[in-house]
Amino acid sequence: MHIPSSRVHDEMRSENGSVWFVPANGGDEIAILIKAPSATLKSLIAGCDLNILFGRKEEYLATGVRIFDVPDAALLISGIQKHGEEHDSLLKFLTDRKAPLFLFNEMDVCLAWTTLSISPDEALQAKELIGTKDSLYEGPFSEECNHALDCFCYSADRTNYHKGAVEIPLVGILPSLEQWRATRNVFVGFRESHDIVIDDRNEGEIFERAIWASLESVFPLTLHKSPQVEIGEKSRELTDVLSFHKYGNFLIEAKDLSVLEANLERSQERRIKGVQKQVKKAINQLVGASKAIARGERVTSAQGEDLALVRDEPPHCIVLITELMPSGDWSEVERMLVEAIQSTQAFFHLLDLREFISLLKGSSGKPELLDYNLIKRFELFAEKRTVHIRSQPAPNQ
Repeated sequence: MHIPSSRVHDEMRSENGSVWFVPANGGDEIAILIKAPSATLKSLIAGCDLNILFGRKEEYLATGVRIFDVPDAALLISGIQKHGEEHDSLLKFLTDRKAPLFLFNEMDVCLAWTTLSISPDEALQAKELIGTKDSLYEGPFSEECNHALDCFCYSADRTNYHKGAVEIPLVGILPSLEQWRATRNVFVGFRESHDIVIDDRNEGEIFERAIWASLESVFPLTLHKSPQVEIGEKSRELTDVLSFHKYGNFLIEAKDLSVLEANLERSQERRIKGVQKQVKKAINQLVGASKAIARGERVTSAQGEDLALVRDEPPHCIVLITELMPSGDWSEVERMLVEAIQSTQAFFHLLDLREFISLLKGSSGKPELLDYNLIKRFELFAEKRTVHIRSQPAPNQ
């Protein structure tokens, strides 16, 4: 496992995905860090291809990785190197031609690592493009950095056009990867604890644990996994994850996209249809759960403890998936969300883990702020009637 420096950790918290070449073990070694969506990381663990890309525009050096988690829609993750230690680390990697590679998810948690190596010819091509450290930019992220990154993305993928972007020279490397080693991360809460292992075949359960772990600091006393509801003489699971505070309840249905057990050749269209099927099921489950609470049904923790839910405020009903694809026809899902809102008078949301973590970070660990941010997001959905909404922090003034 690699523990990032405070600088890299701050950058990682503010980025949805990126790649870093950084010093390790006091500078004697280097490490490569990739932050990407959990579903993409699982595809890497399962054996999908990975490319490393380098592009230079004037003094600005862009780095990136292309991950073929979906054969017809590979994911491109990129960034600009702005620090001397990054240039030193990258040049050392191209000399050594081997380094450990660590994977981080949306929660900025290291989930797996391996050893990556490249050929002498590939290292030479990259060195010729990059040049010397003295010729590379060091400083804050500027408009010029942003433009260089746009040019890099456009050069790597012509469909990724940005205004004013031009083609720049790129070098692509197809590295060799040793066997992946998963790390076991244990999250300890006030009442219970859960561990997360990325290569666990019970992917749905691991996803629920990740959601629980992300909420534990916000709701330390009122967070429950697999709460039960009593209807008549029968007891069943109310929802996957439940939390509440004095202003309302948060009901979460987690629907993970199976990757480890799936065919890596699955197309983007098939993947989207599979996610949409799960989302529709979750909406119906949340409609039933919110109505059970409104009727006053008894709700208990998994251990049988009565839960004092808020029953006079509309709950937040959240369908949480691993990844919300930007393509595909989501009109049927959007229609079902509107109908669910009308039939229950609850707030309904469709989020992926990336968006959920962004909302949590923007709420500073305060349930009232999370409540407020979800309401504002809900208002935008009501206005635009689209599930494709992304939250981002306001710029510092």
